[in-house]
Amino acid sequence: MQEYPMRERIYLPITKFGVPHTDWKWVLILTMIAFVLPFILNIWIYGFPASTFTGILTLGATVLFFNIVRYGRRPYWFNHKVKSLVTNSFQRRVLPADGLDESWIRAEAA
Repeated sequence: MQEYPMRERIYLPITKFGVPHTDWKWVLILTMIAFVLPFILNIWIYGFPASTFTGILTLGATVLFFNIVRYGRRPYWFNHKVKSLVTNSFQRRVLPADGLDESWIRAEAA
């Protein structure tokens, strides 16, 4: 029986330009909005339709954003960061950045 070469890291996500395949839907949606919206609003820049620039710039910005958010970070790092900023500290567990105020503990002990 012949041995077949096995692909290493088979369970890692497929990436293009550093963006995982699960995030490409957001890149394409934002790029399409930025491309179509200047046509709807009839915006021109020096005789060129604004979508010529906004589509390409939005594509580059979203790819850059997802590379910054994902590269070298733990999974769901950005989701946890946003959730910690949005939710109240009394509704979630304490984070190291919260700065525990222990004055109420000392007041009862005295």
